[in-house]
Amino acid sequence: AGGSLELDFYGGYKGSIGKTDFGYDVGFLQYWYPGTVAPGANKADTLEVYGALTWKWLSAKLSYAISDKVFGVANADGTYYLDLSANIPIADKFALQLHYGDQKFTGSNGAVGCTSTSNDACASYQDYKIGVTYTLPKDFTVGAFYTDTMGMDAAATGFYTAVANGRFLGKDTFTVFIQKTF
Repeated sequence: AGGSLELDFYGGYKGSIGKTDFGYDVGFLQYWYPGTVAPGANKADTLEVYGALTWKWLSAKLSYAISDKVFGVANADGTYYLDLSANIPIADKFALQLHYGDQKFTGSNGAVGCTSTSNDACASYQDYKIGVTYTLPKDFTVGAFYTDTMGMDAAATGFYTAVANGRFLGKDTFTVFIQKTF
């Protein structure tokens, strides 16, 4: 109700494992949503600890919530998100991007507006992404990808549908982008 801004603060440590193609990344991530909350809703601020392992163009990352309210769902500490991703080189400057994610909520009776008592039944889902990128000079990248969600029953679909405009937040989306790396 108070705005649509998300600020992410994170810190951690990443490196390689010896003289191999394996790497790691560990740290904290704070999602902060400034503004007021709609009456009856929970603040969406969330604190996570994460750990990732990488090998060349493959990665596996687990983010684990250590705050009680997770993206507006109360009684959900211990909620986690598993991210399996690949950024596969397919030609000189082209790469294929693949992603699968599994968001699992814990706890009960915390999902405002949900018809189930289980946060898992209300808010858990899986998502995926398929895309391509092309590397340009001067640290620019252009790309396009398709994303979608799955694994939601009627309770979860209702939970992720905005009351004000009826928009389903898990709807499939096609995105085109240009990115500059600093």
